[in-house]
Amino acid sequence: MQSPLDKLTPEQISRKARVVAVITALALGLGYVSDFLTPVSSGIGAFLLTCSILLAAPRQRATELLGAVAVWLCFAEFLSTIDSGEFQIWRLSVAVATLGVAMAVLRVQHLRTLMRTSPGTVVADLDRRTVGGIGVLPRSDAQLAELRGEEATSY
Repeated sequence: MQSPLDKLTPEQISRKARVVAVITALALGLGYVSDFLTPVSSGIGAFLLTCSILLAAPRQRATELLGAVAVWLCFAEFLSTIDSGEFQIWRLSVAVATLGVAMAVLRVQHLRTLMRTSPGTVVADLDRRTVGGIGVLPRSDAQLAELRGEEATSY
């Protein structure tokens, strides 16, 4: 017997996650403005928005997406403050802490991947900003001298 999940493709999941992300963002915005959200419901909503937005944009960096969600949550809280005249720090704190927990899980997963792919490499040498050995940041004089096989000169 086949499950309906057996026929689901990652592209379909991504499309459905986009819809869920938009609906969740609108529902959270409405909840903030109407002052209907409690700290618990804002945390649950932030978690649902985080999961759906991470699935909706698989090619985007997770840290950038979580940063965008944090900015959106702060903006919604400030809109709520303008409307009600009362800033609810606990509601915002719970929502942002939820994003922190999601970030911790992502970092653990990244470290697990590094442990499988390059277990003996020093973490400082695993610069992800390089593409094919060409770094985004310019090399220092000491790095250039090391590549040439020379001793670095000190001034």
